[in-house]
Amino acid sequence: MEHAEYKKILDKAMVDYVNSGGSVFYMGSVVKEYIFDYDNENMAYESRRRLEDKAVKAITEKKSLPEGIRLKQCIWHGKDVGNE
Repeated sequence: MEHAEYKKILDKAMVDYVNSGGSVFYMGSVVKEYIFDYDNENMAYESRRRLEDKAVKAITEKKSLPEGIRLKQCIWHGKDVGNE
């Protein structure tokens, strides 16, 4: 999956975050939850985790995702205002 393909998913996550009342001030501390699809759904748990780690690294570096994994959805979780 190329950067241009998954960038649309990341942009949608940001828009959803802001539209649901997320603070633009705290955007730097947003926790991003990535949901992936795998070419091999029967892959072992540890192999899946390693592939996810490589995919997240590729996303932060704006590179293509490794073979065998696709970004399905991204959800931004905002700063917990109650714990300031």
